[in-house]
Amino acid sequence: MKLRHYETMFLLHPELSSDDRDDAIEKFSSIITHDGGQVVHTDKWPLKKLAYKVQKQTHGYYVVMDFGAKSSTIQELTRNFRLDERVMKFITTKLDDEFNPEEAAKKYAEAEKEGESEAEPSSESSTEGKEEE
Repeated sequence: MKLRHYETMFLLHPELSSDDRDDAIEKFSSIITHDGGQVVHTDKWPLKKLAYKVQKQTHGYYVVMDFGAKSSTIQELTRNFRLDERVMKFITTKLDDEFNPEEAAKKYAEAEKEGESEAEPSSESSTEGKEEE
């Protein structure tokens, strides 16, 4: 079973509760894992203002999923996105022909470390300015 590396971004309806959003994410994750795939990372964004109206809505919740799956899984995932009324828009991109879960997970771990290290210097620089006064 050869898995390919994919990323899917989908837009959820702005009137969904937190539980409804989590249920939708779990549904799509289970479609991936049920067929032998593996979800590496799920990024849930807060409510965002859209650049243009989508299904008469001006806001929505974006979700980005990074995963490995077979091509047949993508067809099933696409079918479910189209049928689910909670999803306003979606796009799936193939990142690579080969899926390596360790490399994909490492990428997100490094990004989190960079985010933490970037936050630290800004707090240090603000204290340095206070010490000089």
